Amino acid sequence: MARPKAVPNGAHINTSLEPSPPPPSSSTSLASDPLPSVKINNANLAEIKSALDDAVTKHLLEQSFTQSNLHPTVHLTLGYSSVIIALGSVLYSLRVSFDDSKPVLWVAVVGYFTLQGVLWAWKRWVEKGEVFQGKRRRMVKRIETDHIQVISSTSLLPPPTSQLTFSPHTRPSSPSSAMSSPTTLSPSSSSSHIHANAHSKEVSSPKLTNINTNTNTSSGPTYLLQLVLSTTSNNGKSLIHKSRVVTGRCVGDFVDVEGGVEEGEVMRWLGGLLSEAGLAGAEEDGVKEQ
Repeated sequence: MARPKAVPNGAHINTSLEPSPPPPSSSTSLASDPLPSVKINNANLAEIKSALDDAVTKHLLEQSFTQSNLHPTVHLTLGYSSVIIALGSVLYSLRVSFDDSKPVLWVAVVGYFTLQGVLWAWKRWVEKGEVFQGKRRRMVKRIETDHIQVISSTSLLPPPTSQLTFSPHTRPSSPSSAMSSPTTLSPSSSSSHIHANAHSKEVSSPKLTNINTNTNTSSGPTYLLQLVLSTTSNNGKSLIHKSRVVTGRCVGDFVDVEGGVEEGEVMRWLGGLLSEAGLAGAEEDGVKEQ
């Protein structure tokens, strides 16, 4: 019995600069995928976001990226510290009278809520919805390091127009990022998309600006992604490539009517975005595990 699926309607990204056979349609690829192994409540937007975040993280780990442990370490440190304080105060109150334990209990209560407040502030103003941050090393005539940061969110609005920007410091001569350099833009389009500010400049690429202009009959919430990619060498002293992608698709493209998460469709979508942003694939020779 065929399983019901949400038919994806998002446009596909073609990063090839040379003539090549057209890729298989998303619906064909989706039909050939195995049955979803992850089932969620498709009426719970937070659960949907968590499942899609897990699929994004899984794909990046498969691309030989090593995830940063900074945020999990902060979470565990603050969380376990607050639990230890609460448990210690309870054990102390069992050994002495309630009146004698009041000062310790007050200190424990204040300390617990302080640590939880710090944890909330960290998630709100430091993480800012970050799903993945990591890096990998590659050997392409020299040692290059790819850095990636992925931030996700959800919205009840339709998917926005996707945007792809490149740093003007991207080097066209880079052996690994020639396709992603600003030289792929036409002179008229590149000159009209230069934005200057006090800290940096970015050149907007027209490649993704019309990605969502096709008729989209999908309805429902939107899963939004922001990817910041950079490639450095010489221990981070030389910037070779830097780009930023902001895009989104309806969650119905990734979750079927029974709550099954189509991880294959998520990985194809993310892989296309990474390729369009100029990130070399981890399947290439020379990738070094961290």
